[in-house]
Amino acid sequence: MRTIILLLLSVLGAAAQTPPIDPGVSHELAKWRAARYSDVRYKLNLTLEKMSPVLKGTMEIRLQHAAYACAEPDCPKLSIVLDWRKIRGHEQLSTISNVSINGTPVQSASFSLSPAAEERSDARTLNYSEHNEHLIFRSGVRLGENVIKLDFTSPILTSGSAITRYVDKEDGAEYIYSLFVPSDASTAFPVFDQPDLKARFELDLIVPKEWKAVSNTGGQSVVGDLSGGLVYIEQKIYSYHFQETKPISTYVFAFAAGPFERQSEPPAVAGGLTRA
Repeated sequence: MRTIILLLLSVLGAAAQTPPIDPGVSHELAKWRAARYSDVRYKLNLTLEKMSPVLKGTMEIRLQHAAYACAEPDCPKLSIVLDWRKIRGHEQLSTISNVSINGTPVQSASFSLSPAAEERSDARTLNYSEHNEHLIFRSGVRLGENVIKLDFTSPILTSGSAITRYVDKEDGAEYIYSLFVPSDASTAFPVFDQPDLKARFELDLIVPKEWKAVSNTGGQSVVGDLSGGLVYIEQKIYSYHFQETKPISTYVFAFAAGPFERQSEPPAVAGGLTRA
């Protein structure tokens, strides 16, 4: 009986270990995260500037971390593994800064598989690691609610990017829109980029005053002109607030901004004619 119990504890301990951190989202990592993380919420504050090569933003990532069984003293630390993928050829435009977890600043550290090395690093300062298209948090993670805050930049490109720029050939007007598809949201900002880890998105979007912004949320409000009194801002800017969505997959979340014009078509009537 004792042998069976030890074997069971060993299996549970192994199951609790963080899976291999490979590029992309492996099936093993996806299952491991879905079993531990829930009630995920992203609060985004994004700034779009005319012809800027980057999207600038701050974000708050909020989630519940569940408990799991493991064998002491081999029970590993709790961990949070986010997806953060850089576009090849534009890696320098993807940056992370001012990172904190649960109110405590954390610094970037080289990735290590050694728990002892993690402990020694923790003794100096809390840290997170960036490895194989992921941000890995072990320091400061706790059971229940966790809140990660960070600043970031990511590329805005004319093609091949989650954040795409289109310039009208007729009038030179610029339009920027998201195109996340199944796995590209993580090139715009750190997320859990797997369909079964649905999350609620809340968005504040700062754009040039003559632009309009849209998003697939339940509603929006124009906060107003933010440029008054800010002498270092050459162009007037407006802020839009978009309400929190229902839980959705990362590739469903979308926004767009540009000098759009709102138009409405008259209602159609029988026979394909429209009313005068």
